[in-house]
Amino acid sequence: MDSVKYAIVFLPLFLLYLLLKGGALAVGFLYRLIYSTLTLRGEVSDELLAVQHAKRIIVIGSPGSGKTFLAKRLSMWTHLPYISLDDLYWGPEWKRSTDKQFHKQLGEVLQGEEWIIEGNYHERYFTERLQRSDTIIVMDVSTIEAISGVITRSLNRFLFSKELPKGVEQEAVRIWDISPRFVRFVLGFRRRIRPKIWPLILQYGNERNLIILKSKYRSCPWLSPDRQLSP
Repeated sequence: MDSVKYAIVFLPLFLLYLLLKGGALAVGFLYRLIYSTLTLRGEVSDELLAVQHAKRIIVIGSPGSGKTFLAKRLSMWTHLPYISLDDLYWGPEWKRSTDKQFHKQLGEVLQGEEWIIEGNYHERYFTERLQRSDTIIVMDVSTIEAISGVITRSLNRFLFSKELPKGVEQEAVRIWDISPRFVRFVLGFRRRIRPKIWPLILQYGNERNLIILKSKYRSCPWLSPDRQLSP
């Protein structure tokens, strides 16, 4: 009986996960195909050149916009240390850090000469992150794309206990982290949060490499496993 209940709950979720993941892989493949055609014509992306010579990169954007995936792959490619603000904020058993603890850890990170920091937390050291960075990557994706990303991530956490903050990843927890409040936050990100942070992004972006990606799939061509840094 328990196995039947288990199947009733998990099978539809697993099928939804396969659908979303399969669609993401298909779109990513198309982007790589288009990029390889442009590369054959001798065109090299200015964005790619900026990223490969960067030392301090911040990746910001709505939840579900693909920040974590992009930052981790860029870290592997550039060999810059990867820092997730979620890892600094969330501790074991999903306990939040205090503001003092979070600011202390983030302040120490910002003093480093090389890093990739991903995450929003626009009310915590946001200006300082912009000031210390030499490259700003904004995942300015649509609300639909962000929501689909949030659902995929939550399914990954719930079904496979993956994509968890470092402080809880060893606990093998099964968590469904989409709440009505969080959904409202994602749905309202472009309307409420984006106008607050956009002036600062443009202000500091004038003096730094500013890369605005209108889709998470736009970065797929950068992230081929066989990509090497050019001298």
